[in-house]
Amino acid sequence: MAGHLRRRALVLEYQGTNYAGFQFQENADTIQNQLEQAGQALFKQSLRIKAASRTDSGVHARGQVAAFDLAGPFPEEKLVPALNHYLPRDIRVRKSYPVPDNFNPQKWAKGKIYRYFIFNRPQSSAFFQDYTWHVPKPLDLTKMNQGAKLMRGTHDFACFQAAGSPITDTVRTLWHLNCQGKGDQVIITCAGDGFLYNMVRIIAGTLVEVGLGKRKPEQVQEIIKQKTRKLAGKTSPASGLFLERVLYRPSLDTYRHL
Repeated sequence: MAGHLRRRALVLEYQGTNYAGFQFQENADTIQNQLEQAGQALFKQSLRIKAASRTDSGVHARGQVAAFDLAGPFPEEKLVPALNHYLPRDIRVRKSYPVPDNFNPQKWAKGKIYRYFIFNRPQSSAFFQDYTWHVPKPLDLTKMNQGAKLMRGTHDFACFQAAGSPITDTVRTLWHLNCQGKGDQVIITCAGDGFLYNMVRIIAGTLVEVGLGKRKPEQVQEIIKQKTRKLAGKTSPASGLFLERVLYRPSLDTYRHL
């Protein structure tokens, strides 16, 4: 890349159903692959996109943050519509920010907010199958929130990490974890300083078992204490998970007028 590099941060939303996650893979289509192809078509130069979260296959996002370096000037007000012109309809750039040249969307993040959506009625939905987990039996939200309360705070969350992960430091802080009913949906909102591999999906799977009466809310404490993956609930489907927002201090808006 010739000339001065100007780093840009993008806020993205995408439907993950048709993609093998965010991060580039040799033999599968990914969000990163689509973004880099769009950048190549628009700027006539190779781009390398880095993201705050490497969302898994089938996982969605409403507030993913990615960054890239662009050589040469480009009108800020035209960047978002120009990129969206070259992207498939299930990937959209929502906003663009100029950021410092050393901005790293993953390392600079102070936390993330996820939501997990459950479709909770006997019959499945004709519309929401790609965006929810269908649980046909009624869920007890009171018990689910009792269990969620015991997960909040700073803990070793090794029990909520998928087997085979190379991560050894499994201490994380959950600032917020709540289960809310809205019509036929149950929405689990989870905010924290960081998340382990499949952590939110395993938390959701565990809370659903509490809501179904398969385990008591107070058993959550013992699951965390034992630090063993096999004691927690099953990993819930990727279809229900949304990355809602990546948190930065200062916020990305701070850099808009740099």
